[in-house]
Amino acid sequence: MKMWSWKTWLVIWCALLILSGWLSVPLPADTRSPSKGQLVYVPVYSHIYYGDKMHSFNLGITLSLRNTETTRPIEVVSVKYYDENGKLVRDYVPPAVTLEPLAAVRFHVRESDVSAGSEACFLVRWRAPQKVSPPVIEGLMIGTLLNQGISFTATGRVLEEY
Repeated sequence: MKMWSWKTWLVIWCALLILSGWLSVPLPADTRSPSKGQLVYVPVYSHIYYGDKMHSFNLGITLSLRNTETTRPIEVVSVKYYDENGKLVRDYVPPAVTLEPLAAVRFHVRESDVSAGSEACFLVRWRAPQKVSPPVIEGLMIGTLLNQGISFTATGRVLEEY
């Protein structure tokens, strides 16, 4: 089995540092206005490319939804996973899921599942009967290969407000 050179690992590391800097900048807590619901877009990556020959490095994806409310539940109405061409791959939440105060739920795409292509995304719709603090919605990508591991996050972006 051919081992990667230190230069290859350096390129992977630098690419991930750049990606994590662009994608993991959360909003400060005081700029998150209360809401009765949102449609949130979360960019995720089932694999990334590196090197001149565009080798791919597979990544497992975890979509994390965290209710930041301390006293009120929220309802997760839908979680849909789309491929890089905008086609629906999987619908994770046919019936709505209630998240109690400070509770969390996760949805996972296996590292071996690259069917959505590299540039996939989730659309998450949530609602509440009254205005609440919006949940934290993030994608966590992680991959391991030959004693090496990489990980980074992507923060959801609000597309619609209700």
